[in-house]
Amino acid sequence: MVFRSYFERVSGDGSLRALGVWGLVTLGAVILDRSELARILGVEVPAGVGGVTGVAHDSRRVEPGFAFVAIPGFKRDGAAFVPEALRRGASLVVAEREATGAPTAVVTDARRALAALALRIHGDPSRSMEVYGITGTNGKTTTSYALYSVLAGAFGEGECGLMTTAETVTAGERRPAVRTTPEATEVQGTLAAMRAAGVRRVVMEVSSHGVALKRVAGTRFAGALFTNLTRDHLDLHGSMEEYYAAKRELFYMAQGPRLANAEDDWGRRLAREVEGVTTFGGAADADYRVADVGPTRAGTRFALDHPGGVLELETPLLGPYNVLNVAGAASLALAVGVREEAVGRAVLGMDQVPGRFERVATFAEHGFEVVVDYAHTDVGLEAVLGVARGMATGGGHEPGRGRVICVFGAAGERDGAKRPKMGRVASRLADLSIVTTDDSYAEDPAKIAGEVAAGADASRTRVELDRRKAIRRALEVAGAGDVVVVAGKGHERVQHLPEGDVPFHDATVVEELLAEIGKKGR
Repeated sequence: MVFRSYFERVSGDGSLRALGVWGLVTLGAVILDRSELARILGVEVPAGVGGVTGVAHDSRRVEPGFAFVAIPGFKRDGAAFVPEALRRGASLVVAEREATGAPTAVVTDARRALAALALRIHGDPSRSMEVYGITGTNGKTTTSYALYSVLAGAFGEGECGLMTTAETVTAGERRPAVRTTPEATEVQGTLAAMRAAGVRRVVMEVSSHGVALKRVAGTRFAGALFTNLTRDHLDLHGSMEEYYAAKRELFYMAQGPRLANAEDDWGRRLAREVEGVTTFGGAADADYRVADVGPTRAGTRFALDHPGGVLELETPLLGPYNVLNVAGAASLALAVGVREEAVGRAVLGMDQVPGRFERVATFAEHGFEVVVDYAHTDVGLEAVLGVARGMATGGGHEPGRGRVICVFGAAGERDGAKRPKMGRVASRLADLSIVTTDDSYAEDPAKIAGEVAAGADASRTRVELDRRKAIRRALEVAGAGDVVVVAGKGHERVQHLPEGDVPFHDATVVEELLAEIGKKGR
């Protein structure tokens, strides 16, 4: 599948320039008067407010006539930005307490108010579209890409859209994503822009943050899929039960086919607790059952036994976890009426998913393989290194006879309990681990690396805090048949450090370093 890029090369140095900016603007002439605002918000609106023409939660995006919703953030309270919003022309402030000197509608839940306003301002776009939500800890992005590929192949890419951690695609045009599920203004604004472009079917990656923080509140989902649940994001949810509850909420919101992974205990629980949820996977009782999995010369094959028959599938993606990702997408596509032939054709023709076992260098080119992956939990790292181990030892696909070298770290200001677990997984499955800096944010990178290394085998572990140097070290020691895995950041193009954000894209850095090392006659 060929996409039109949102960027273009503009000079000999290969730099990128954006072709356009997707602003959060009102599509059409929607004006909410005072009475409608009161109805939407469920509270009195100051008498002097004539109406609003748009909504924003970021004061920098406020335009004259907008409502500014002051969200109590994790680090800063949106109320602190009311003066800036007023300076830019906000006609109404929506907040959980009175804002001094500003016409304020006081609500009990600013996030819910933001979602309700965004939905109305943008004309409730999901009402006239089919939106499919994909949720879970691991595999959301790959499953979303697989489902998008099937829908685009069946109905044409001009009618299909994709919203993921990696990027947003509208009728073939791509743009980078900021977060997995953006705030309600971006969600509804993006859906409205897609609708205006002729898109009628959208695959949306839905994070637990997106549900818990009401970023997708009011969106109509025509179907939903659950991949799995493992320890992550407990800094927000506090417990696995609360984390699961956030994921489950999507299935109460969805009206069409809803599928859950039968190989995951949480997925089986979801199928028991929510009426109408069907299952997929290798379990004998799965409604869409995976069987006869095996390697091919270029990827993986398997059979999908479904209510309408048996579909033989082949995908260029590697690994048992990707079999489940593709099987889930194929199952949901079949459930919404896509024909078997279209599903099989799209799965076979899938492109690499950005930052998800992305093969940046191959055995044929360099004698060793380099893979970039988003794995940032112990479970995710285990899955990726398991596939890499099979490749390095000749266990299928492109046979090597070498080692696995892993470059990884852990994020700062997140659940710290997973750090030593990641170290243990890396020591068990990699011959050499180089612990480096991921997104440390304001936390000390050396402290994070020390906690990761504490769970690792010291004899097989090195620490290099500079991520570029760590990747270079891995490439310099890689030999014939080895597989180098650079894990943690995947598709991301920015590294968040205590001193500030810096541009950093693992795949690009790998390519640059391979070129440098090659020029030095390695």
